[in-house]
Amino acid sequence: MLSDLVEELVGLSDAALDERIRANESERRRLDAELAAAVAVADHRRLYAADGHRSMAAYLRATLNYSTGEASRLRSLSQAVDRIDGLGDAWSGGHIGRSQATEFGRIQSNRRVRDQVGPFAPMLLEQAEQLPHREFVACVDHFIRTADTDGSHHERDEQIEHRDAHVSEVGGTLKVDAHGGDPLAAAEAISIFERFVEAEFQADLAARRAEHGDASDGFDLARTPKQRRHDALIAIFRRAAASDTATGAKTDPLVNILIDADTWARLFADSGLAATTDLDGHRINPFTGSTDPADLLDALSVDPDTRCETTRGQQLHPHDVLRAALSGHVRRVVVDTAGTVIDLGRKSRVFTGSARQAAKLLITGCEHPGCALPADFCQVDHATGWVDGGRTDQRNTAIRCAGHNNDKHRHRWRSRRATNGRTFTIRADGTIMLPVGCRPPTFAATDDHPEMPDPIELERIRRHVLQRLARPLAS
Repeated sequence: MLSDLVEELVGLSDAALDERIRANESERRRLDAELAAAVAVADHRRLYAADGHRSMAAYLRATLNYSTGEASRLRSLSQAVDRIDGLGDAWSGGHIGRSQATEFGRIQSNRRVRDQVGPFAPMLLEQAEQLPHREFVACVDHFIRTADTDGSHHERDEQIEHRDAHVSEVGGTLKVDAHGGDPLAAAEAISIFERFVEAEFQADLAARRAEHGDASDGFDLARTPKQRRHDALIAIFRRAAASDTATGAKTDPLVNILIDADTWARLFADSGLAATTDLDGHRINPFTGSTDPADLLDALSVDPDTRCETTRGQQLHPHDVLRAALSGHVRRVVVDTAGTVIDLGRKSRVFTGSARQAAKLLITGCEHPGCALPADFCQVDHATGWVDGGRTDQRNTAIRCAGHNNDKHRHRWRSRRATNGRTFTIRADGTIMLPVGCRPPTFAATDDHPEMPDPIELERIRRHVLQRLARPLAS
């Protein structure tokens, strides 16, 4: 009975419960991958025809009692497992989950790009394992946009052409619904909304502090996060009604666009604003003068960190960036292939000014595992601590929200950047915070952080030295 199982789980230690959850998720991934593979085989055999079903979707609805949507998603997953090399192994081996596999299913469902995914599969599978889900979704969006420029452009035009929004009252409650439109406008609206939500949060903090003083942390805030989001939306409408902005006055830009130099160059070239060929007629990069990559794999492999997105990770079509650049409504940041590095050495203790801005532009949110707070509301911390010789420059930054920044020091966590560019959090016992199935990253030695033994080993050596020093000297 479930009650007996719950009683067993309640009696587990924290470590044992964590291990149980991870083991269950690993087994679920194996079973999900096996189910997708079985459906793929059944689809090839036309198993659904045995009972008179006319499609695999009908078979799944009848056999598994799935909804039409569930049946469609499972069939998409089965086709992805069948046609994308390595996906089934990564899924059944527990290195990725259903959410990541679904993104491969999205690629497979796109007729314009699915035949091009083969050479990119190893790269995408590595990103699926190592990146947080929202960042992997952005990688898939980038692949689809790059592999299907015409298609993504068409979809973008369709979204803008058929944009719509409604503000209505339903059953005595407010309902706001908007869809389609310009991705830059969406990014700006989200940025405005989140700033108002943060203002409501700060107001609750101030009210709690005024009522309870130094002991305020022990009391709940007056409103829940859901209530603050609702009140923030109302505040936006009221502010707009009372402000000159409603009459068309300009406001400071709220959205940054991050675009790499190569994409920026091609954008100008494709728009007829820069030379596209050399004297011999060969296509060249307008910035470097070198020959452009010949195919899609070369184009994405030369610089896998190509960017054309907002600093929150929203993928953008280059035409939107050009329009924003020409209109001057959106501030843009152009980075080279190595990223913008603002180096202050060890002359500054705190990240300020351009160093702080540069660090936050390249990260979309808090880097602590599972935290989704946008970088705009986070603090810039040292990956390798200041007291441990960490430099105050962009290469040694870690973006964390205030709570996780405090937790880092309280629990003696440390951060370290791996060779893949990701920052990982390491517990005091030397273990790395990783999701289920993710293999440990490779850390490279640097001037600020040479290869070091495990912290437990360091503590053992320290105690041994202290014991030796405490012994009386031999006569």
